[in-house]
Amino acid sequence: MVAEEGQGVKIARRVALEVLRRVEAEGAFVQLCLNHALDRAPRLTRQDRALATELVYGVLRWRRRLDWALKAYCHRPLERVEPTLLRLLRLGAYQLLMLDRVPEWAAVDEATETARIMRGRHAANFVNGVLRSLARGKASIDWPQDDSAASLAVRYSFPDWMVVEWLERFGQHKLVRLLDALNQPASRCIRANSLRITPAGLRELLAASAVEAREDEVVVGALRVDSGGEITSTAAHQTGMFHIQDGAAQAACLLLDPRPGERVLDACSAPGGKTATLAQLMKNQGEIYAADVHPARLSLVRELSERLGISIVKCFTQDLSDPVPAEWGKFDRILLDAPCSGLGVIRRHPETKWRVDPKDLSVMAGKQLKLLDSVSRVLKPGGFLVYSVCTFSRQECEQTIEKFLSTHGDFLISDPRRERSQPWHKLIDAGGMMRTWPDEHDLDGFFAVRLQKAPV
Repeated sequence: MVAEEGQGVKIARRVALEVLRRVEAEGAFVQLCLNHALDRAPRLTRQDRALATELVYGVLRWRRRLDWALKAYCHRPLERVEPTLLRLLRLGAYQLLMLDRVPEWAAVDEATETARIMRGRHAANFVNGVLRSLARGKASIDWPQDDSAASLAVRYSFPDWMVVEWLERFGQHKLVRLLDALNQPASRCIRANSLRITPAGLRELLAASAVEAREDEVVVGALRVDSGGEITSTAAHQTGMFHIQDGAAQAACLLLDPRPGERVLDACSAPGGKTATLAQLMKNQGEIYAADVHPARLSLVRELSERLGISIVKCFTQDLSDPVPAEWGKFDRILLDAPCSGLGVIRRHPETKWRVDPKDLSVMAGKQLKLLDSVSRVLKPGGFLVYSVCTFSRQECEQTIEKFLSTHGDFLISDPRRERSQPWHKLIDAGGMMRTWPDEHDLDGFFAVRLQKAPV
């Protein structure tokens, strides 16, 4: 039994190494890549799977901090270390510095043996020497202590440009809270399928599967899952009683406030969480056009709709930065959850830290503005359009809206607080724009604004 558990731990480390390779070398998304790798890995217990997950996310979250420690004990610049060996060093360093439950000898020996198998004896000696030196000297590492942007970037493991920009924008107190929150695992949030069950009923059903959940105080219909195993294996999930969706994304749908019988366009719909929430708010009455540029991802929208018993969704493979097909007609409401830099979901996608470049923000903003212009043309007079992005860069949020409004005089910001009061209105700022923060709300970082087209 002990030997089998030891083998599982070794497999978990090899899985983590391969996932890190794919994420860094091939640009794979960590969540999808890790899930695929774990499904294919043999003989992994729940604990082994948890270890592989911890290693992958931990190395990606703390890469900058790990590299600082490794530089003190590596006799060559890290940029000159062969990528496979650097990944092994980071995996070893994460276990040595941040995982108390992993024996030091096990972390060093496994990395050394893997280096020998993959790159030979010389590479194994190199990895062994660096990690053993780190294990001996980790208590005396000279971490940066001051509150400069450069020091904060190392301590919290973020690129310099992000910390410099956010320090100027948010101030030190807010910045430190935000960086810390973005390095934590994201909370689990689901939405009760109101076509089949109430939030209270879903809580009881989940409790029968040993899953504890509580209703969110701000986003009505959302439940936070506090404990329990894999929720997708529960009877409640299999029978379509809920779908997984962060509360911030749910709030963006509440902001659109679609009504039964209306025609709604979900402009960038995959993988379908917002489509499902919109359909439930519409009581499965009316029509939703779910469009996405990726056919494979659009199939996820169909599958989710079928599992939840939603029948009003029509799926279309369409790039809506191009003119919207005339035969689609006009819509009462439009949700444009636009592609963005993803800075607000770094908790879920820590690889974003190392992929996004400052120049990407203005490039994304240009694409978002093009999408806004395109879909706005098929909104009925008096209709509503919600623009949302899971980021908080000014270029993609306020500045994009300002540019759109400057060239579309028939649109105005529609503040939902002028209507009936709702708990989620706490997320609306003084300018009528919705903002959610990982550090303040334990939600993904979202920006959303509702625009109304002038009546004829």
